[in-house]
Amino acid sequence: MSLLMTTADAETGRPRITRVACRPSGSRYLAYAPDGDSPWYRDLLVSPQATLEIDGVPHAARAVPLEGEKRGFALHLLEVDAARGRAIADQLLVHHGELRKTLAAARAELDGGPVADRSGLRRELLGHCVTFCNDLRMHHLREDGAFTAIEKAHPGLAPALKRLRQEHETVSRALRDLDELLQGGGEVESAALREEFERVVNGLEEHFAYEEANLLPALRGTGTMSP
Repeated sequence: MSLLMTTADAETGRPRITRVACRPSGSRYLAYAPDGDSPWYRDLLVSPQATLEIDGVPHAARAVPLEGEKRGFALHLLEVDAARGRAIADQLLVHHGELRKTLAAARAELDGGPVADRSGLRRELLGHCVTFCNDLRMHHLREDGAFTAIEKAHPGLAPALKRLRQEHETVSRALRDLDELLQGGGEVESAALREEFERVVNGLEEHFAYEEANLLPALRGTGTMSP
């Protein structure tokens, strides 16, 4: 069978989606790379996290190199128990912290040194967006895969996870709009660029806050989710 696999490009960190031949083996899937030169194979050597789309549903997977002569990986689907839940919660906070730092750095640079011309401001924002947008897209793709396992372990989180999946799509559209504004050749006022940037940042902070308030208590087993 062939499945869509999302990996992080080993060179750029951007999401790479590839259709890969896989063989089910218990709760894992075996993916072979006979020549060892497949881009997805090189990606997993650098970052062993992947997302597999199975029957239209994304699943987070951890890639473990196969032993023996055959090159490839055993892709173990994520299962959430108490210990894994706490680890996911900690990792979520780390990722959000890194993304928040990137946004804060972009905002500080823009506010600390006013750019006199629109093209200069556009270049600064575009430089930050390229890095941040790639990181955020990869973060959300991996989250979508993890949500499948989290929902199985915590059915009560289904409404919150549904909202978070929808917000991922909303955030993706907002980032595309910002990117198009920055890439476009037309005249755009500096105030309009800053306003669009702040709109994206504020929307992301609301998303992060909702995610943390609803997922962390359940994953850590310390309480109930927010309304």
